Amino acid sequence: MAMSSEPSSSLSFTSSSHLSNGSSSYNLSAPTSPEPGVNLDIISLGKLSSNMEQLLIDTGLDYSDAEVIVEGNTVGVHRCILAARSRFFHELFTKTKGSPQKEGKPQYNMTDLVPYGKVGYEAFTIFLSYLYTGKLKPSPAEVSTCVDSSCAHDACRPAINFIVELMYTSAHFQITELVSLFQVSYAL
Repeated sequence: MAMSSEPSSSLSFTSSSHLSNGSSSYNLSAPTSPEPGVNLDIISLGKLSSNMEQLLIDTGLDYSDAEVIVEGNTVGVHRCILAARSRFFHELFTKTKGSPQKEGKPQYNMTDLVPYGKVGYEAFTIFLSYLYTGKLKPSPAEVSTCVDSSCAHDACRPAINFIVELMYTSAHFQITELVSLFQVSYAL
């Protein structure tokens, strides 16, 4: 039997996307024959990113243990993820750990978290998506459009204002790599 450094194609982990009891599951299939030149680490990280994103977008998958109130909207968050990714949140959760709380999940008001600036709902959800997935989503069209129908909406005033808001959010919550990403992407 020859030893090979190639991944085994006989090992496969699969799961149905819909179980008989109506609950959902994740597809954990490993590629059986990766394309030449495709790094399995990249595939694995892509799947991890997608699974983490499900924690934010799938309302039936609510394992959140805290809530952030932003512009009247309640956003479920996972303190372990925020604390691992952000020094700001790590310090916040360490400070509030063990403090008496009302029934239910601890709630944090964005106006208390960011008392001297504005972080809107759309900016916060894009910021959270980055924290969970490591990928930056495009700005939603409704927050970065102007009245000029021929505008590409990448350098108009609303788009710039939104990017500045995202940069402020990233800086305030101490995610320096995201601030740097904005600076490089938009040459600010």
